Amino acid sequence: MNTLSFLLLPSTLLGFAALAGAQTTTVFSVDWHSPTVGIPDSFSATPITSGDLLTTAPGTPLLGPMPVPGTFWSHTFMGLFPGCIGVPGGVACPVEVDALSFGMDVPMVAPQGLLPGELHFSVDAYAGGVLLSPLPPHVGLEATVADASADVMTNFQPYPPGPMGPGPVFGHCGILDGDGFPSGSGFTYPGLGLIEPNPPTGAAVMLGDNLDAVDTLLPGLPNMGVYFSLEDSLVDPLTGLVGSGSAAAHGATGADVLFSPPGGPPMIWAPAPMLGLNIQPGLFDDLDALMLWDNGDGVFQPSLLPMDWLNGSTDMLLFSVRRGSSVIGLPDSIFGLPIQEGDILTTPLVNGPSPFPGIFYAAELLELGTVRSSTAMGNFSDDLDALDLAPQFVKDCDLDGVEDVVAIANGLVPDLDLNGVPDGCRFAAYCSPAALNSTGLPTLLWGTLGGGAGTGVHLESTQGPPNRLGYFVVGTGAGPPLPVSQGFLCLATNPPNLGGRYNVVGTPMLSVGFYDPAGILQNVAGTSTVGSGFDIPFALPGIGGVITLGSTYHFQVWHRDGTGQSNFSNGLSVMF
Repeated sequence: MNTLSFLLLPSTLLGFAALAGAQTTTVFSVDWHSPTVGIPDSFSATPITSGDLLTTAPGTPLLGPMPVPGTFWSHTFMGLFPGCIGVPGGVACPVEVDALSFGMDVPMVAPQGLLPGELHFSVDAYAGGVLLSPLPPHVGLEATVADASADVMTNFQPYPPGPMGPGPVFGHCGILDGDGFPSGSGFTYPGLGLIEPNPPTGAAVMLGDNLDAVDTLLPGLPNMGVYFSLEDSLVDPLTGLVGSGSAAAHGATGADVLFSPPGGPPMIWAPAPMLGLNIQPGLFDDLDALMLWDNGDGVFQPSLLPMDWLNGSTDMLLFSVRRGSSVIGLPDSIFGLPIQEGDILTTPLVNGPSPFPGIFYAAELLELGTVRSSTAMGNFSDDLDALDLAPQFVKDCDLDGVEDVVAIANGLVPDLDLNGVPDGCRFAAYCSPAALNSTGLPTLLWGTLGGGAGTGVHLESTQGPPNRLGYFVVGTGAGPPLPVSQGFLCLATNPPNLGGRYNVVGTPMLSVGFYDPAGILQNVAGTSTVGSGFDIPFALPGIGGVITLGSTYHFQVWHRDGTGQSNFSNGLSVMF
């Protein structure tokens, strides 16, 4: 077997983030109506429950196809009811986690408000967004193709410090996709391994997943426990479905914030009345999204004035309430406006116009539809289903110091194929520079998008030795430099890797050419639409199968160099 014949790695494990290094961990949960509930997870093959905290199996969000999520913390590790393992989606079981935070949403203490890319949120399947939003993909667009409820959105421009009522619209765009595949809107972005689409059928078991809690963790930080909310048994006035009652099963209400140290048991950390919830006799609320910064003393001290957590004397607790909560439509304690399902709320303002929560950011600022502003598509406002303040970039593949989707949204980098990844990140050089060839220079390999036949990726090689034959090679893994003749093979040769040579006569997999006097590899096989280089086809020589969406492969050029000798270019990783 030659050094370019080795076994294929799953393409889902080879996204660009694996090359750049994962920067954060995205933790999330799905509600009990989701079909992912009951499916074996990717880490332990234990059936997923609606109380488990999940993460992406590759370790970072990637373009699809993706494996089923893995369990980051099981519901039993949080001290929740030990049953429900194996219960399928659509069957209520008292472990439903409705909101979560690891208590480290620190950036919100910054007096400048929200920086672009810091706010993350999700909505449910019935949200319609605002179709006039200036920047797709957004809730209004994704909702039209039933592809919003498993997605996470972010702010692409700064938000001033709250509180802010309805006023200037700041908007949002997609940052994390449910499955990582293009939606019916034509857009995609790195995914979580969830099931899409999810049309709003009103059935107990949905056709797709509903992400109902999310938090972003920095690498290397000790995990001291998790803050979360469980679900009440309120009737959803839109669907008629009754909540799972997971809160009551653990001695709490759906409006309480609980805390579980690693291993549990859960305890009530912030009682509902301290949030301005459950204070009407016989009526109840259900908290369903949470952003939290604990000042470190382990005791909940509610904010009494906006941003008073800046001095460390109080805790920042921002939240939303779900459809059916009794506080919906009642005046908030800051502006006196009717509270809506999409509002980001804070604890009641001392001596405010009401005892209820205050509006910290109105739903309209996020471009969510509300009954309050007559922008809702029906009789209910868009339900903000999950909240997070990301402490660091989820994706900054080009290391420009800007969240990738924020850079794309603001026109700082191109994204011609609408996949949420800067086009420049599609190519990553490694083993660079290559060994010097007989001209005294290293042979270069680089690529371009949007031209040529096949996959639309075109490769070029320059600085080669004139009049010498060369062709392209491909592998599933990027390996350390392996000395071969005058250069280095940089494709992984150890099992389970596979590779091949684009020298298959009579097929698009023939890339043979000769370097001209200027050192440019001129194609003589007719497989370059521009004459030089090579148009990468879908078929893979020596590997078998075809290149698929979301896969990453690694390339080099082998060429003759001097009498009886050969050499290689640098390596180039390409994400398709």
